[in-house]
Amino acid sequence: MAHPVIDVDKCEGCGQCVDTCPAEVLEMQDGKAVVAHEDECLECESCVEVCENGAIQLVE
Repeated sequence: MAHPVIDVDKCEGCGQCVDTCPAEVLEMQDGKAVVAHEDECLECESCVEVCENGAIQLVE
């Protein structure tokens, strides 16, 4: 099953991915997005699509 992985060097902490995730997989910590509940991922790729910096990828 795929889950999101965030490149913290590319993440600017805008929070758009957190806001767009329907399963609440991501959350903000210390000004960056982090994967908090990877097992809940629906593999919809909404977080990947909304990230303007390309900081998020879905991986198996």
